[in-house]
Amino acid sequence: MRLTLRGFPVGGRVLVALTAALSGAGCVTPGNIQGMTGVAGAASAWLPSLGTGSQASEDSAANASLTPAERRLREQSRAFQKTVWEGALLGAGAGTLYGVLRGERAQDVVKDALIGGAVGGLAGIYVARKQQQYSSKEDQLDSMIADVRESNDETQALTASVRAVIAEDQQRLAAVQTQVRKGQATQAVLADTRSRIADNQRVIAQASSGARDKQTLFRDAERRYRQDHPGTDTARMQRELDAYNNNIKTLDGLADSVSVA
Repeated sequence: MRLTLRGFPVGGRVLVALTAALSGAGCVTPGNIQGMTGVAGAASAWLPSLGTGSQASEDSAANASLTPAERRLREQSRAFQKTVWEGALLGAGAGTLYGVLRGERAQDVVKDALIGGAVGGLAGIYVARKQQQYSSKEDQLDSMIADVRESNDETQALTASVRAVIAEDQQRLAAVQTQVRKGQATQAVLADTRSRIADNQRVIAQASSGARDKQTLFRDAERRYRQDHPGTDTARMQRELDAYNNNIKTLDGLADSVSVA
């Protein structure tokens, strides 16, 4: 099944970005968006699966063994899951996205999303949504700056949790290694400890990757905004983006510093 917008097939990751807005739609006309039936189901393969039954029980048990810092890390990292921030930035309501896409620039928006790749091309939809929400270009820019600033704040909070978890992991690993040398712990315990650290490392790396994807969207949105409004000063947004980039570099460095040796 493929979703077609005025001759432009929408598939792959772009479908993920659109699914949150299209699911449950009730006001989309066939002349503009065709093949709506089953869109949410078609995209479900791209979305994170939710644990049910025994899997949910296993997840709950695993979460119970986490320290407060580890739980906080996982909660904060969810803000950087691609499907989560796409839904927040591109709009969770079908009416919102339809209002963006039914305009004269609908073809260009979706075409750019397809050509631009998994993340960068979505900037057109993001900017179009701001244009639909706010009539003045100043308000559109202020809203985008607020989004970047919020992501900056989230990244800083996440970084603090990452530091706390890394410190715990280092202490935990050193203690178990000492116990193994003294014959007070087995190699299996050491392996479990290393596995736990590796799990934390994966959470950190995934959050860092999601944050960088988010920054790519913001960077492309800022460039598109300047193209649409020549001469408009976007220095404030650029400063926020530079700060965001520095925060991501710090996060990347912390992720690279994690050792399970």
